[in-house]
Amino acid sequence: MNLSFRPQNIPPEERPIQVILASQSVGRKTLLDKLGIIFRTLITHVDEEAIMGKDPYKTIKARAQAKAQEVVKNPRLYNLPAEGRVLIIAADSMAVLGITAFGRTHDKEETKIQLKSLMGKTHVFATAVTIVFFNNGTVKKTWESLTKTKVTMKKMMPAELEAYVNRYDFSRFAAGYSINEAPWDFIRKIDGSYTNVIGLPFEVLLPILRKLEIVK
Repeated sequence: MNLSFRPQNIPPEERPIQVILASQSVGRKTLLDKLGIIFRTLITHVDEEAIMGKDPYKTIKARAQAKAQEVVKNPRLYNLPAEGRVLIIAADSMAVLGITAFGRTHDKEETKIQLKSLMGKTHVFATAVTIVFFNNGTVKKTWESLTKTKVTMKKMMPAELEAYVNRYDFSRFAAGYSINEAPWDFIRKIDGSYTNVIGLPFEVLLPILRKLEIVK
């Protein structure tokens, strides 16, 4: 008896939505991992530091938009499928105290300077998110948001601060700190979204993922 099998041609609209995180953030990747969804990460060629304005909130919104648009405008470069559905998630975060903005630091000394400025005070941690639903090479829907969380940081002794920056590479995080990686109780209070401070507010993301039936 001869058996032959024909490959099943699944229509593009019935294929699972490909989720792309346009970010190298460890925190954002960790959050998506916790949702149990399949996704891939990519690093865009956007020069974030070149996008800087007087208003920090407009700056991070522009950066998130630029990352998403970079992927949308260069589908071949970022290996987007010509057919099928794709969800692109881009974000940018920054801490703001008064009129001063705190982004990612470049070395330990800069990290200590930023943390000293924030210690004993309440600052705003803001994350801008741009999410694009891409179907068969065409943008079908775009969501944009800006989420703000108030974070109160305790004061640390010099030796404690030194140990803090020596143990972790905080140059990867906005304002030089990460609440989901450090063991110290240096955060006294969080007023608002916890996942926003990690870099990707679930309050914004989950309704979209549920609407597209990526998560239930």
